[in-house]
Amino acid sequence: MKKILLIVLPFLLFVGCGSSTPPMDVPFSFPVAQDIEYENLINTKWGLKNYIIDGQSFPIEKKRKKDYYIFKKNNQKEEVLYGKKVKGSWEFLPHGKFIMLYSEKKDVYVPARITELTNDNLMITIFDINTMKMVTLLYKSNE
Repeated sequence: MKKILLIVLPFLLFVGCGSSTPPMDVPFSFPVAQDIEYENLINTKWGLKNYIIDGQSFPIEKKRKKDYYIFKKNNQKEEVLYGKKVKGSWEFLPHGKFIMLYSEKKDVYVPARITELTNDNLMITIFDINTMKMVTLLYKSNE
């Protein structure tokens, strides 16, 4: 028992001391928009324009040309996805600059980090489970 403790104790000290080292770069890091205000998101029609994957821009598919969001004050959202209206709600999380997008029953949700917000552009980054990659979606206002 003493031999096991003597072998394990230095290992625990090594692991414990190792936690004080600076964190390594996270493979899924991406920029975060500054000064995001709830009011800047609402009552604007955000039309989907393109995707950015691994730093490369891709056009949206023909069936998504009319996709958009309008975030309402009452946490409801008007959404067109693949040309069809979808019911649901949303929530702005200022800590971390996230928008949570919920299905109508709230059984499905998508966390989206806001990486840019201007009067004309909304860029959100999500994790796509199909491709296992971070995908940035660019929306333009009032189009």
